[in-house]
Amino acid sequence: MGMSPAGFAVSELSEVVRLCNPNFESMRAISWQVKGPVADSWRRWLESLFEPVLLPHLWRVLELSARQSAREIIALDAELDRSMKPWPRQRSMDAGRLLLQQSTPRGERLMARLQESIQAGAACGHFATLYSVRCVAFSIPTRAAVLGYLLQELVIGAPNETGQVKLLEAAVETVNEFLRISSNGLNEGLRFHG
Repeated sequence: MGMSPAGFAVSELSEVVRLCNPNFESMRAISWQVKGPVADSWRRWLESLFEPVLLPHLWRVLELSARQSAREIIALDAELDRSMKPWPRQRSMDAGRLLLQQSTPRGERLMARLQESIQAGAACGHFATLYSVRCVAFSIPTRAAVLGYLLQELVIGAPNETGQVKLLEAAVETVNEFLRISSNGLNEGLRFHG
């Protein structure tokens, strides 16, 4: 596949997903559940959970992972847990536990520290948190990591949808704007949608 009009290559994002989530093929829904027409459901999920909660969370965990800031990541995981409704919260933790079973690059200590915190009950182990940490462990750029997360939600949530690229493109402008604001060091990036 080539580049989409929104400037991403689905094949490259698929490679990010394969590297950072080897269990992708066997996963069930993460935090998006199709209710009604797929495009409408996707838009509602983007507006209600992804843009105000998951996008800032992914960005912050990616930034903190690069600094090996386990304590702050654990706090963000707990914050994410409080921000989610019961169904996506449980699905996200289930997906996170599945992701924890995967090996990480040699010398990667942050994931081990998070796993200890999850086992001790200090962290919940949400998929978005653990996926972000894995992306940094594999040196995945921020935009590719975020779009890879979206691709997983979309493909797992609506595997038979023929317009997946178009639906993914619907989120790209928001992701690009959020990352542009955040990379400029503006605090508004953390409060982009809410």
